Formats: sequence, C-alpha cells, structure tokens
Amino acid sequence: MKILRVASDIYPHMVGGFGIHIHEMSKAQVELGHDVTVYTASEGVESIYKTVDGYHVRNFKPLLKVFGNPIIPAMFFNLIRDQSDYDVVHAHSHLFFSTNISALARKLGSSPLVITSHGLGSQTAPEWFQSFYLATGARLTFAAADKILCYTETEKKELVDLGIKSEKIDVIHNGIDADRFVPAREFCFDKKKLLWVGRYAKGKGLDYLIEAFGILKKRHPTATLTMVGKGPDKDHIVQKISDMNLEKSIIMKDFVPNSEIVDMYQNSSIFVLPSLKEGVPRTILEAMSCGIPVVCSRLPQLVDIVDGSGLLVPVKDSKALEDAISKVLSDSSLAEKLRKSGRKNVVENYSWKDTVKKTTTLYKTLIS
Repeated sequence: MKILRVASDIYPHMVGGFGIHIHEMSKAQVELGHDVTVYTASEGVESIYKTVDGYHVRNFKPLLKVFGNPIIPAMFFNLIRDQSDYDVVHAHSHLFFSTNISALARKLGSSPLVITSHGLGSQTAPEWFQSFYLATGARLTFAAADKILCYTETEKKELVDLGIKSEKIDVIHNGIDADRFVPAREFCFDKKKLLWVGRYAKGKGLDYLIEAFGILKKRHPTATLTMVGKGPDKDHIVQKISDMNLEKSIIMKDFVPNSEIVDMYQNSSIFVLPSLKEGVPRTILEAMSCGIPVVCSRLPQLVDIVDGSGLLVPVKDSKALEDAISKVLSDSSLAEKLRKSGRKNVVENYSWKDTVKKTTTLYKTLIS
C-alpha cells in the first residue's frame, strides 16, 4: 500500500510519545513492505527527505501558530493535489490543524481517511476554546473520517458521547517494543532517581511535579529528578525550579535520542506523570516495560493500565503526588511488586507489533 501519514510533528524534532508514535508506526509499516510518506510541520527540518528508516517526509513551513498549533495552508493544497496518489491517508490527533485540513481534503477527494485520537483534550489551549472546538470543529473533523482509532474503551465512550457513531470507532491499544524496552539487570532503586519525559505544556501538570519534588526533598534529601523535553511552558518551569532552589537536584535535557532512551529508563527509580490530560502516553508503557514503577495522575483511561503496576493520584494534588512517590521510594518490596507487574502487563497486553498489525489491517478493509 501507499500510505500518507499526516502529523504536526515527528521524532526526532518532537520529544514525547506523539512524535515517536508517528516515527515508529511509519518505520514499522515500511518494514512490512509498504510505501510511507509523512506530511508534517516540524521546525528546523528540510522540506523533503527520506529517513534512514525508509519512509519519506514532506515538511511544510507554518504560516503561524495558534496555541502552539501550526497553521499550514501549503499542506492543504498539497493534500488536495496528491491524496489520490495514496491508498489511505492517516491523520493523527483531531487537535491539530493538519488533521482538520485532512478532513476537509477528504470531503473534496477520494482517498479513505483514518484519524487517530491521541486524547480528546488539549494540553495547551484554554478550556473555553477546547469546549467550543470539541462541539464544532472536532465533530466535523471526526465526521469526515472513514475510521477513527482510539486507545481505550473509555475514550471510545467519550467520542460516542461527543456524537460520533460507534461503528466508525475502532479501539487499537497503544503499544511498545517489549523486546527493546527491557528491565536492567539491577534495579536502580537506592539511587532515588525520578524521571519525567514529555512536552512542557500547561496540561502536563509540571507545577505540581516541582512542588511535590520540593516536599519530597525533605524526606529524601538525595533524590534527583530528570526532566526530558521541550515546549512553551519550559521557561516558566525553569523559573519555578530556581525560585524553589532545586536547580542542583533537577537535571533538564531537551532531547535524548532513541538509542539512549532505554538506558535512561533503566537508570531511573520511578517514572512520574502528573498530567491533567492525556491519551495513553507511550512513556508510561516504556517505563513499565523497563520495570520502572509508575506514579501518575488518576485519569480515567489510565486506571486499567497503571493500576497494579504503579500508583495513581488525584490531579492537581502536589502532596498526594509526593506521598505516592515517597511510598515507593521507602518500600523496596512495593517497588519490586510494581515493577514486575508493569513488565508483565506490557508484555501480555501492549505489544507494538500487535498495534501495527491491527492498524495496517484496518487500512486494507477500507480499500478492498
């Protein structure tokens, strides 16, 4: 098949689960013998190139950005012109303009459109705008799709409640390569090293993480926190860290290459995700697969995944977050139980090969 993938960003130009998902799905489908092109709007990228993993990239320069969302008219005109050259168009996240224009192009063209929802809510746009958009633009965007993919039954129900027909929605779990993301021979427990990976945005709940870490240092003075990522809220978090005199205990990295990311997990004691909104982040599955206990927000779609493999805490509650982290750091038997359960959960239920196979099979049903 000839597959056109449409996404606002892609790894390595975007750190976090979304960009890596685009990259890994494209790479895997090339390995299966398909021809894959990705339309994107990543910053600082040449306009046309072929990756070492075999898929092609066409990068478009945004006209402007609204709430961090690139507005790219040039991509729309190329979609109108080129989409009939592809067997299927797969756009990622209804929250991006790139998916909106894919939906409009579908109305004007002929290639089947698949949209993957990576979580219903935005982590950057204000609540009033999200409410308006979900009731208008999001519904129209989803309506144009031939199929909609989401990661959990919880999210499918949210889409149905939004007015999307149930038969248009397929649940295909997110997944990772458990043969690559493996536990270390020796668990890095005593070093008390916390890890967060993602995008610096309001919806990531990082204010609460820094506040929780400040409290944690009183109980565990040797604890450290590594934060990996970029984003519009980074300067604010840097300032907060400085105001709380935590600079010596927090390591900040803009980027860690895929070749080093397993080592990063293996050298951590706990993975922390304090997000206010999420889909099903790959980072949680990667940490669990590497045998790292998880402490994360009690978001509906994450409960079934994390429960028993980590600790869940209320959103926007720094003290509860700190209590959960401290509980794991203070109890090696609990940490060992969580890490074994997490690894088992991923191996049995979140295979990346299964995710790729089901997604690619779905394409074939649309073009047969």
